[in-house]
Amino acid sequence: MNTYATIFLEHCPEDATQFFIDYYTGKFKPKKDAVVVMQSSPSNTEGYGTRAVSAVQSLAAMLPLPYMSASSSAPPSQNREAASMTQIVETINSDEPPAEYPRPKPRSAFSSFVDHPELLRRFLEACIALDDWSTEDRADLYTTLFQLYIDAAQSHKDDVERLSWESKAKALIEGDMVPIDTSNVLLLSHLNNYREGTVLVREKQGLHFDIFRSYTTAKDTQGAIKALHKYGSQEPGLYSAALAYFTSSPDVLAEAGDELNVVLKRIDEEGLMAPLQVIQTLSANGVATMGMIKAYLSKTVERERQEISQNQRLIDTYRNDTEKKRLDMQSVVNKPTTFNATRCSSCALQLDLPTVHFLCKHSFHQRCLNTPDSMTPSGGAAIPMRRGEVSSTSFYRGAEDEAGVEGEDVECPLCAASNATIKAIRKAQEESAARHDLFLDALQRSRDRFGTIAEWFGRGVMGAETR
Repeated sequence: MNTYATIFLEHCPEDATQFFIDYYTGKFKPKKDAVVVMQSSPSNTEGYGTRAVSAVQSLAAMLPLPYMSASSSAPPSQNREAASMTQIVETINSDEPPAEYPRPKPRSAFSSFVDHPELLRRFLEACIALDDWSTEDRADLYTTLFQLYIDAAQSHKDDVERLSWESKAKALIEGDMVPIDTSNVLLLSHLNNYREGTVLVREKQGLHFDIFRSYTTAKDTQGAIKALHKYGSQEPGLYSAALAYFTSSPDVLAEAGDELNVVLKRIDEEGLMAPLQVIQTLSANGVATMGMIKAYLSKTVERERQEISQNQRLIDTYRNDTEKKRLDMQSVVNKPTTFNATRCSSCALQLDLPTVHFLCKHSFHQRCLNTPDSMTPSGGAAIPMRRGEVSSTSFYRGAEDEAGVEGEDVECPLCAASNATIKAIRKAQEESAARHDLFLDALQRSRDRFGTIAEWFGRGVMGAETR
């Protein structure tokens, strides 16, 4: 079949193409020969045609021609009463299923359509409609059809026709289960200058920076802007690259228009670049003027001033609080404490003996603390705390029992929650001080790295080890 396929396609392209489609898709039905015998009644009047037939039959009777039957060489007198004609007709029974045969690989027919790309497209479109091809065959079909589509797009000058073929080519490489190899798509798209194919492949691989750079390399500012709007939320670093590209030349800056202000606003809101880095980028080519970035600079300076003022207020507040806590600690350690409470902090009744006073200035009945009598010295007097301990302001240490063992510590019920919170925070700081990996991870994800370093410095991650 392949030997004469070129001749068939040249002289009867429609029938030959349909035959290829039927044969390679497994729908071929072989034709059968049928002999039809047609009877004709004799005519009384012999015309010129009848005499001519009689003359030919007489000549055939005289010459011994092969494949001639006896009836065909009979004299005219014997055939005048009843003339018969036989004809061989090819028929197809539509009710019969297609013949069973091993389907050949589609690529074996590609060479027959060398000079007929339109017929090859028709053949390939019919073949890819089947889903039972092997992975190799599907790759051959889709790759060849993709090449034909982009070739057709390049050959048409009309924009409507070109976009139609490009949309068909794009439909073949869209989706997750594309049988075409990525390298083949990139190669064919590059050779035919089909940028949509290159962009689509890079988009699937997450190469958003490469897509943006392909537009900037080709000086396609509108394409770069579209890529920035499409992938900017996924790749914030594109805004830094866009800032450098928009200020690379006066022509690009003029074409970008207000996009420069949009990029500066996004960089400022998300903290993608420090103000000094923005100034260095804009001054690299001398294209941007101070008037273009005046709003950005004024807003940045005003925000920095507000942050400095706020930080200064926080510093003053922390210093005052620290000094006040230091004085309170010195007063507790070095000066006597006077308890003036007259009512229990738990039941709000008048205090009576035995009474327990805490250095946090809370006083309770001993019965309200649910402490045993052995923890209260005889006489029920107010029990002072041991000074110099970390929790001395809210703990009561009971008296020694008869065996000389000290009683258990009793914590102020009202201060227990805040004391537990402080202990948990301190414990977490001590544990996180040794986790340098957490510090590096927080520093990598932080927008304000200086603030992150200051925070972890307060946790003790940079402090010297104490033994």
